[in-house]
Amino acid sequence: MVGFLCKEGTPGSEDREIFRTFCNMLASILHYEFHKKSEILKENYHPFNPDTDTRAFCSYSPEDLGRCEDNLLENLKKILNDANYSQITEKDLRYAIEKESLFKISLFVDFDDFERQIIFCRGSGAEKKIVRKWFFRKAETDIPVFKRAAMLIKFKDAAYFETKKRKNLQFEPGSMIIKLFKNVPRADMEMLFPNTQVRMKLKDKVLMGGSAVAGGVAVILKAGAGLIAMASVLWFMIAAFVMSGGRIPVPESAEVSAMVGGVSALAVIGAFILKQWNSYKNRKIRFMKTLGDNLYFKNLDNNAGVFHHLTDAAEEEECKEAMLGYYFLLRAENGLSESALDDAVEDWFEKEYNILIDFEIKDALRKLKELKLCRVARQNENGKDVYQAVSLNEACKILDDIWDNYFQFDV
Repeated sequence: MVGFLCKEGTPGSEDREIFRTFCNMLASILHYEFHKKSEILKENYHPFNPDTDTRAFCSYSPEDLGRCEDNLLENLKKILNDANYSQITEKDLRYAIEKESLFKISLFVDFDDFERQIIFCRGSGAEKKIVRKWFFRKAETDIPVFKRAAMLIKFKDAAYFETKKRKNLQFEPGSMIIKLFKNVPRADMEMLFPNTQVRMKLKDKVLMGGSAVAGGVAVILKAGAGLIAMASVLWFMIAAFVMSGGRIPVPESAEVSAMVGGVSALAVIGAFILKQWNSYKNRKIRFMKTLGDNLYFKNLDNNAGVFHHLTDAAEEEECKEAMLGYYFLLRAENGLSESALDDAVEDWFEKEYNILIDFEIKDALRKLKELKLCRVARQNENGKDVYQAVSLNEACKILDDIWDNYFQFDV
């Protein structure tokens, strides 16, 4: 970003090195601030982190856990907001559940398993995918995606899962997991949840069921004569046994042949049923592999590692916003109102790089005002504040003072 702004031509060549110094100092200050925020997140997540590998030297009371959870959520939402993430609404989730899946599988999520869930996304777009249509025909289509998706899930306690008689859980009841994904199809957000169950779509059930019925009828017709013959022999032997007062009759060779034919028919039917069951299991395994493959390549980070990803992204966004805001105020001799500054930045990106952006003007001005790098010069004819940047030399002095005063130690 600094190189792009210096290349643009303002400030002049004599001030470019000062401007680079200003940007380096600004980036260092923001890096220090976000490092503190990252440490706060890790500290409050520690009691819930299922991946921790350090020995615990203290126990947490319910009040401590509640306080840590509240602090974690509050600070995590701030970081996500700084990184320009937006919270997913119930409408988006309903869309994902109701919309046909890209991967042609049906997913079920039991939301009752969660005590708390939040999902944030950033960047909407479309990916071109080759999808299979009817028979062997394929077509390229645009799939709506979220470029980034961050998720926090807290599971209910062990008592809940004991009540539901759930065993062999892949997660620890009462724990909290945090995930970060990329390029998530909007119609398949259910796949992000840790308790997702794969179910067959109606079309798959109809195809498999139709095949099973057709094959079953053919097997029964083929084996029907043997079954009828065996049933007749068994009925005759039971009747003879009862009539003779308990004497077991000796079957003739024809009757033995009928019994063997009946047993063979039962074996054929059993083999057909086993084949259909294995076919169902294999199809489900293929569905699970499809789900697993996609999650494997879409997963960016997990649990405490997500904090580093998010704080780095938030730091970059805040830094770019502040630099852009200061730069365009600096080159405007008469200052700019909030809306005029917003338009100036967005028009520059569109003109120079053919990129349409929605500049976060309020975040940029907030940071510049906090650092005292701009001030209100006057009000325009519409009664709106007009902002003016302080000079480069003054800005560098302000940032230098902030950096020098981070640590105070008097001997």
